Amino acid sequence: MSAAALLLFSAIGWGQSIERVRVASPARPVVEKFPPGVSLVLVSPPDYVRGSVDDASGTWVGPSFRATGNPSLGGKSLIRWSVGFDDKAKDSEAAALSALTKGWRESLRGGVSVPHVVGRRTVGTIDGDFILTISPGSGDAAHEATVGFAIAPGIHATARFLLLEPADERAGSFGEYLVLDSIAPVTWNRGQAFRSVTGIRLDGNLPPTRVTARASDGGRTLRGAVADSFRHPLIGAGVGIERQAGENWQKVASTKTDAKGAYIVRRLSRRGLYRAVATVGSASATSPGVRAGA
Repeated sequence: MSAAALLLFSAIGWGQSIERVRVASPARPVVEKFPPGVSLVLVSPPDYVRGSVDDASGTWVGPSFRATGNPSLGGKSLIRWSVGFDDKAKDSEAAALSALTKGWRESLRGGVSVPHVVGRRTVGTIDGDFILTISPGSGDAAHEATVGFAIAPGIHATARFLLLEPADERAGSFGEYLVLDSIAPVTWNRGQAFRSVTGIRLDGNLPPTRVTARASDGGRTLRGAVADSFRHPLIGAGVGIERQAGENWQKVASTKTDAKGAYIVRRLSRRGLYRAVATVGSASATSPGVRAGA
């Protein structure tokens, strides 16, 4: 992987991996202007390690499976994952459907709650949908699972998991395949699919869309809060305080939001109309004007 690749990754303990796909990328025009700190994070099921990785896709390699009648027949369980972004789907369920590639028989669909984390703080959750399908052949064990959830108005993130190995229940004349010498492949792959779709989170401040401002302390203090389109607070976002000067606005102070998305600026000595402008990356939002100043 080149030094310019936008995928960051690290291991989290033995037998489990975390893949961090940075959302903003020139290769993905739909989300090219997202704040640079926003990442989609995928956590592998336990006992799976990274096999390969390339930008927004990769593989996880898991426990062995063997034939009951010949232990030399078998291999390693395998999950192939990928991440995408959709600005055409009308909702998260449609986004999950559009991410399916195999046309296999649907086994289950339902809702999923994706944690939104900034730093070490969970600022909220985002509702999404998952769809689970299974290869339709008799004795087939391969599954495909997808998840879709919104990351901005009109834009959905998708994650796809192909559980390719073990692909079959039966080993022909050598009996049946078992994972870890005890678990049927269909049962195993189905369980790992659920672990995969629930091991997703969104990291980082999303673009600000809502900024409030109000005066207090006799007008000498301006305070408010910054939130994204999900009403989740932005943590550590830059906030500039501007005062109207004729037809223009002049920046008079700056601060950052706290762990609850709130900001405060004191000692506004000059009476006038003020506003707060919150900025994350190239995205910004502005509060209504408010009278403040001593």
